[in-house]
Amino acid sequence: MIRRGLLTLGVGVPLLALLTVLVLVFRSVVLAPEAPRPGGTYVEGMVGQLGSLNPLYGEATAGSNDLDALLFEPLVRVLPTGAVQGRLAAHWDVTPDGRSYSFALRPNGRWSDGTPVTADDVVFTVRTVQDPQFPGAVLNQSWKDIIATAIDAGHVRFALPGHNAGFLANLELLDIVPSHLLAGRSMAEIASAAPNLNPVGTGPFRMVAQSGDRIQLERNPFAWRRPWLDTMTIRSFGSQAAALDALDRGQIDGLANLTPSGAAQERGNRQVSVLAASTYQYAELLMNLKTDEPFFQDIRVRQAIGKAIDRAAIIRNVLGGQAVPDDGPIPRSIAWAYDSATQQPAHDTAAAAKLLDDAGWALVNGVRTKGGTSLSFGLTVSSDVPPYERVAEKIAEQLAQVGIIAEVRPVTTASLIHDYLNPRVFDMTLTAFDNGPDPDVYTFWHSSQAHPGGFNFAGMKKNVFIDGDLEDGRNTLELGARAKAYMTFQEDFAKEIPAIFLYSPRYVMAVSRRIHGVRLDRAIEPEERYAYVSDWYVEVGR
Repeated sequence: MIRRGLLTLGVGVPLLALLTVLVLVFRSVVLAPEAPRPGGTYVEGMVGQLGSLNPLYGEATAGSNDLDALLFEPLVRVLPTGAVQGRLAAHWDVTPDGRSYSFALRPNGRWSDGTPVTADDVVFTVRTVQDPQFPGAVLNQSWKDIIATAIDAGHVRFALPGHNAGFLANLELLDIVPSHLLAGRSMAEIASAAPNLNPVGTGPFRMVAQSGDRIQLERNPFAWRRPWLDTMTIRSFGSQAAALDALDRGQIDGLANLTPSGAAQERGNRQVSVLAASTYQYAELLMNLKTDEPFFQDIRVRQAIGKAIDRAAIIRNVLGGQAVPDDGPIPRSIAWAYDSATQQPAHDTAAAAKLLDDAGWALVNGVRTKGGTSLSFGLTVSSDVPPYERVAEKIAEQLAQVGIIAEVRPVTTASLIHDYLNPRVFDMTLTAFDNGPDPDVYTFWHSSQAHPGGFNFAGMKKNVFIDGDLEDGRNTLELGARAKAYMTFQEDFAKEIPAIFLYSPRYVMAVSRRIHGVRLDRAIEPEERYAYVSDWYVEVGR
């Protein structure tokens, strides 16, 4: 018995050791963090028709412009902090005077057909948007008088006509296109469908098929930042309701740019994660400050309009809470340059009424009147981009409470730009601008830009302090000095009140929980929801 016991114990020792090892191995496998593996697909829904895949054409639909970020890349990307990431550019240098930028391209940069990316591609792209026949007015104007030169195949230089510390943010808007495929074509040919049916870019994906309501993408084998996902599919839907239904049924994995009602619906869906980020967009009321527009010359009237508008009510009742109040031309999302001390006047109808009384606008039968003239004007707004018409109607209701009559005049976005803003033939207009990640608003508010063709649509008169602040903000690359200049600008701007700033919308997207690695920066442009798409994955290992 003793002998047998000893023999059993002798066998049990290695068995016990083996079991211990197995337990430890099992625990290490279970407790090890999951790691992404190549494979899988992601299907995203998009509301509206799929349009052009040419990244240079801003007139394309918003959805297709977002999709361009999967196929094409700029040289750099600017983060909400003001830091700059290289995309096609590996590194860059700036001359001490800030007027010359030299970029070294990534040596592993390749087009999706395998052709190396060269400085000639960058120069060709710049000259394309500078062409007088180029249809994108904003992009064309932002590259006016900038000279791009290929130093050699891997280096390109930009010479600026003057100081412009926001140049890198401007560069971010320029997706590079392949000169080896497009050079020698007319502007009409470049804009035509032919190069858009099979776009060749440097992004993490490349297109393999487009049919009806969907676009099929696959991993770009030549991309310098290769994604984990094998494929992506973009499906278009006629309405957000149809897209939400597909998301809830698991027929698609994601849906972006959700309306407040859509976001509320998906927050109750346990199969998806709802992500939100600030934007650089803002809605504002521009007042025509030309001397022949009598209503807005008196700052007390402008102050009264600001106090009469209840931005919190607009955000709550029209936007479903999916926005934050805005105080000036530099949105809160650019936190390093935003001055919280210069907030707009709080909503106060009694104070608004007193300002109008003091300005001589008496309340007669519910309407402010002075010298036989009623304080009544047109409020022009885009009719084809929600929710701006509803916002304008709410503003008109709020102004009516203090006796100001604003007649809402809906027009198409194209008409708003070409027939009202450019020729300055409006009284008041509700506009929406996207500041981008840089606080440089020289184009919108410097007095030199008030001429026809410029973007100072309000006709802001020369103010040496405001002009000086904007110039100072452009003249240095050091973020601390720039922040100081723009905070002074916001203080000087708030004293003039040439516009009433309303809100910045939040960007919301819903993504299936089976898709891992999805994240958003604190503030984004819509297409920047794909900024980290190379990190998205479905297949996991341990």
